[in-house]
Amino acid sequence: MTGTVRLSANDIRQLRNVAEQIAQGERVASRYTIEIAERFHLTTGRTALNILAISDDPDWADTDLNTTHPWSRVHERHELVNGRALFDLYVYERPPFGETGDLVCCVQAELDTRGLAAIHADSAKDI
Repeated sequence: MTGTVRLSANDIRQLRNVAEQIAQGERVASRYTIEIAERFHLTTGRTALNILAISDDPDWADTDLNTTHPWSRVHERHELVNGRALFDLYVYERPPFGETGDLVCCVQAELDTRGLAAIHADSAKDI
């Protein structure tokens, strides 16, 4: 590991806004829920929020979803690997009754020592 980073309030707001904009391009809903994926390595069984901590495969083919955590975990201090972190975020449509809705899209957040470095999506061009 090479240090830690905590996203600023502005980084968090930007990430949430972009994720919701991407989701709105896929499906029109009034509200969305974002969860942070914890992935596990298929061979070692190690788990991490930062995909780079368990995989060096550019497509993460050696990992799979373990579980998701609430959006509030984005406020934590995150471990960096070679000065970087990569998070897989799941964006769900949030129905009015408070239940978890259908998965709309996935968004990836790339962090470096300064905070939010890039946002990528599986359903739109990089932002």
